[in-house]
Amino acid sequence: MILDAFKLTGKTAIVTGAGKGIGRCIATTFAEMGANVVCVARNIDDLEQTAAAIRELGAQALVVVADVTDEEQLKTVVARTLETFSGIDILVNNAGAPGKGWGSIEKVGMARFEDTVRINLTSAYTLSHLCLPALRDSQTPAIVNVSSALSWMVDRNFTAYAAAKAGMNQMTRVMAYELAPHIRVNAVAPGAVDTPATSFITSDQQRRDEAERWIPLRRFGTPQDLANGVLYLASAASSFVSGKVLEIDGGMQALPGSAIQHTLDNLD
Repeated sequence: MILDAFKLTGKTAIVTGAGKGIGRCIATTFAEMGANVVCVARNIDDLEQTAAAIRELGAQALVVVADVTDEEQLKTVVARTLETFSGIDILVNNAGAPGKGWGSIEKVGMARFEDTVRINLTSAYTLSHLCLPALRDSQTPAIVNVSSALSWMVDRNFTAYAAAKAGMNQMTRVMAYELAPHIRVNAVAPGAVDTPATSFITSDQQRRDEAERWIPLRRFGTPQDLANGVLYLASAASSFVSGKVLEIDGGMQALPGSAIQHTLDNLD
């Protein structure tokens, strides 16, 4: 059956940023499809909630508290995964945040810029590098990076974050080429998604309405919208797909540049 292509039965997946929002939804979606899930984030309480949800679905969960910008802690993530599950089949580099690099170019110097790059780009490269030996031993290895619509959009104060996510897109393509034919590497680029990180917008109806005017489908995405795309890229359903960045943004990428303003000007 076609649905079997989406199953992850017996596979082991590492998901960073799994404590809440998109990362938690990816972790529970993988569990629902049969995977063992290694949940990585900095907050133990958030991770335990994710792990509890995974176990309720009948899957195994391993909680590893780690700062993804610390290489030694990432080594621990890999070591504990292999100790517990003996292999790694899927890596989802989901952890990310604007970090200290959020702000105007006048105010953000080298240290703040590099903080954001470490969170969003260097961490994903480093964990991919550390997982390679185990991924090579898997029969169906896949890496999925979680990028952002800001990898192609422009907005004030996001220079560092946008640069890091644009770098992630190109890193995805180069890694896909270098690691072929055995390891597939893809990415998703979320648009506006209703998560705790965007609650300052979604909790205010006026702000939400203004934001949704930029989205052709006229709604925020849900974490499940993103998790479904990640599941596709991590599963056998996408076995002939590598080096792609899948935009899950309600159609926003279809309105680049001045077309966005044109759309706003002509909305009811």
